[in-house]
Amino acid sequence: MYTTPKSYLDLIKLYLNTLDLKRAEYNVNKNRLAIGLKKLNNTNQRIAELKVILTDLLPKIAQKNEELKVALVRVNADKAIANEKERVVSAEAEIVNKKAAEAKAISDDAEADLNAAKPELEQAEAALKSLEKSAIVEIKSFPNPPKAVVMVMEAVMILLGEKIEWKIVQGVLSDVGGFITRLLTYDVSKTPESVLAKVRKNYLALPEFDPADVGKKSMAAKTLCIWCLSVSKF
Repeated sequence: MYTTPKSYLDLIKLYLNTLDLKRAEYNVNKNRLAIGLKKLNNTNQRIAELKVILTDLLPKIAQKNEELKVALVRVNADKAIANEKERVVSAEAEIVNKKAAEAKAISDDAEADLNAAKPELEQAEAALKSLEKSAIVEIKSFPNPPKAVVMVMEAVMILLGEKIEWKIVQGVLSDVGGFITRLLTYDVSKTPESVLAKVRKNYLALPEFDPADVGKKSMAAKTLCIWCLSVSKF
């Protein structure tokens, strides 16, 4: 068969291209094989390490199994005791539920009383907000305050945790804004029952601790008198 120079050159070019492709394919396969061998070696090494670890763990696992057997025996014994306690608790739970129902009834009554007293306290707070600062200053300026004013202010001071001496009362009243704020933000729930009992017994129970009578001496004292009564009821 006759081959022209151009055909021969094309054949050589095709051969070289094919050779390059095969070399590239060979290199790719070679790299893949190298990577695969490396991973296989690493895996074998890791397996060997794990075998060593497992060998060390086997005695511990055996010990844990023995401990588990002992624990199971203990658990079964405890379960029998727990079953007996559960029987006792069930009987006691019935008693507790009955007590809880009684407590809820008392709580509901207390909540009803609280809701009934709340509007009165809110009215007292509204009266405090409407108080003129000059009215508070008037109480502070009394050199010899009327007995009714002293009585009301002593009750207020005790509720606020202050001493009842008139000089201390004047000191508290010197900050009119702060004084009114203390009354408006007063948290009855945090007042010790002993304090409320003292105020009720020594002041609120007195016939003269009456807003109408106190108002004849000082309108500001009247408002404070109403506040004390509302706090006690709340």
